[in-house]
Amino acid sequence: MYFGLFWLGWHLLQGTAPYLAVTAAANFATALIVYPLYRDFVFGSATAGWIRGFAKFYTVYLMGLACSLLGMPLLIELLGFPVLLAQALLIAIVPVVSYLLHHFWTFRDISHT
Repeated sequence: MYFGLFWLGWHLLQGTAPYLAVTAAANFATALIVYPLYRDFVFGSATAGWIRGFAKFYTVYLMGLACSLLGMPLLIELLGFPVLLAQALLIAIVPVVSYLLHHFWTFRDISHT
């Protein structure tokens, strides 16, 4: 989902928006789209209200955004990677950590603690 939104934004806005702005926009749009799916289907959670739950969810998503905002310039500006390849490489780093944070914090079922 994220890479698709990034790719679309990059191609639609290329030349008018920097890749880091496209990164941030794709990150937030993806979080809005996937939060209900994670909440209801992946984790089956109803432990917090939508706003509070999304705030926790997006806090974890900010970790992924930070990786991209730090890693993209490193890969693109210093190492010469193309933008889309750099983003694809960074996407491989985040999912495992993100899943674990969501599992143990965002959607933690406090009734079993």
